[in-house]
Amino acid sequence: MAAYDLYDFKGASIFEAKSKIEERLKFSFEKRDSSYQGGIYYRFGENESECLTLKSNIDPFDGESVEQMFSDYPVLLYVDMTLRSEEIKSLLGTEFNLLRHQLFE
Repeated sequence: MAAYDLYDFKGASIFEAKSKIEERLKFSFEKRDSSYQGGIYYRFGENESECLTLKSNIDPFDGESVEQMFSDYPVLLYVDMTLRSEEIKSLLGTEFNLLRHQLFE
């Protein structure tokens, strides 16, 4: 069963979060720019398999939080289609807080 997880980062900087994730999960994000995603964001993985997206929690069109339920968190990490949810959670450590965990078949 694939999991879709959402984490916040307890620091305020997307660059600090990026560095910690890359160090702990042993990969490098690809820097991307999209007005739909709120400007600069970071991605690792493919659309049809495990994919991680790190971005700011600001909607560029209205200035509101992308994730309204988690508006207090400025930096979000989406972990989509993962089969190793518990492993990733453990590797990320206490600076990342699991906000949402959903399972899909």
